[in-house]
Amino acid sequence: MEKKDESLVEGVVDRSTESDPSIEIIRDSDRALLRKIDWRLMPVLCITFALQYWDKGLLGQAAVFGLRTDLGLTQGKSFSWVSVIFYFGHIVGMYPASLLAQRFRPKRACSVLSVLWSIVMLTTPACKTYSGILANRFFLGVVEAGVNPIFMLVVGMWYTKQEQVLRSSIWFSFSGGSLLISPVINFGLAHIQSNRLHPWQIMYLFAGGLSFLWGIALLFIFPDTPELAKGFTESERERVIERMRLNNAGTTNTTVNLSQIMEALLEYQFWGLIILSLLSCTGAAVVTQFASIVFNGMGFNAYDSLLLNLPTGAMAFICVLGSGYLGRHWNNSRFYIISLSCLPVILGCALLWKVDNKGAKIFGFYLLNFFSAAWVQCIGLGTSNAGGYTKKAVYAAGTFIGYSLGNVTGSLLFDQKFAPAFSQSFTGILVCFAVCFFLAPVLRVMLDRENKNRTKLYGPPTFDKALEDLSDKENTSFRYAL
Repeated sequence: MEKKDESLVEGVVDRSTESDPSIEIIRDSDRALLRKIDWRLMPVLCITFALQYWDKGLLGQAAVFGLRTDLGLTQGKSFSWVSVIFYFGHIVGMYPASLLAQRFRPKRACSVLSVLWSIVMLTTPACKTYSGILANRFFLGVVEAGVNPIFMLVVGMWYTKQEQVLRSSIWFSFSGGSLLISPVINFGLAHIQSNRLHPWQIMYLFAGGLSFLWGIALLFIFPDTPELAKGFTESERERVIERMRLNNAGTTNTTVNLSQIMEALLEYQFWGLIILSLLSCTGAAVVTQFASIVFNGMGFNAYDSLLLNLPTGAMAFICVLGSGYLGRHWNNSRFYIISLSCLPVILGCALLWKVDNKGAKIFGFYLLNFFSAAWVQCIGLGTSNAGGYTKKAVYAAGTFIGYSLGNVTGSLLFDQKFAPAFSQSFTGILVCFAVCFFLAPVLRVMLDRENKNRTKLYGPPTFDKALEDLSDKENTSFRYAL
């Protein structure tokens, strides 16, 4: 891997590398503009994702505080299916939510979805049966489905390719922020004595109320598209759009392009990214939904099992931000990072599978968090490796369908008959990451060949069509990130 020219980092362009003289980006002014975009956009994305991850992962934390026994989820795969049904809802809601976000603008779509998922959360304590919690989790998956693809679209419309991986890693790292905060708060909520509500019900009411208030706030603080966002001057808006020419991937378009949808569905890269997302996100299911149960199975009580989630939050920050940092500073490394990130997960699964020492098992479980270093690269590739606004929306949704299928696969590996150690479950996760380790470089070789063929046939990339809504196939100057 070769070191990136620092002048290409953070949207600052070295004049010697560009063949289009109409693109003129000034170093200092662009840095100031980029800082302004970051301060306006990233806190909103980070907090929204942290709340969504809190709501998504609360099932696993509530499980050891009576939810499983109250709702009859202690036999077979019943708890696994309650976890899995959420991701089936994700799959059902992913594309409709993504296309609605294109039609009605990300700001409004994200606010509405946040309010809707908070309402579903607030109704969870009313569930009394297995079928009731299944229905509740399914609809939670449907309404939360659009948030992540929306974030990918937002990052793609505000940042250049060189900036996107780090920004995606920043907002995704707040899954760790959620896991650093939510166990502590839930630890306190679990001590509340109530004659009417069980601790897990109090946890859901608190999280749902918080998400509801934030959903209303998003209407006022979520930056709109670059053309409409408040707080930017006209010259700054023009500058943001001019910077987007560097992506050669088009700009905002509220019209759904059916040809771009079909083009995406027929590409090997699209399905390759879905498979990589699926394989890497089998680890997400373990960390999000089964952490407290696994720790409880090691002999820890419910309260200690909850607090043992805290290092998982710290590991998420380290893995995600570390992956984003490497992707930003080392050229053509994204698929390599995916492969390298699989190795700690494979080691962690091996420790959980074969070693009887409790300390080694805990260490092995924390190593599973390296799944997020691979997954955040998939997010970045889904954002930057497609041209055309509709096609980018399809890629974003497809990446998160892979995420959903990975969580389904990982959850179903955890049958109650494997409790308390779940050794066979971790064997399955190990196999998934071994396949991911070998698949990533294969996809990289194919895309690298495509880039070289384009340069051979059409010459170096130009930027005369950079702001037209052309797909990467239609725009011969488009080059794939590796």
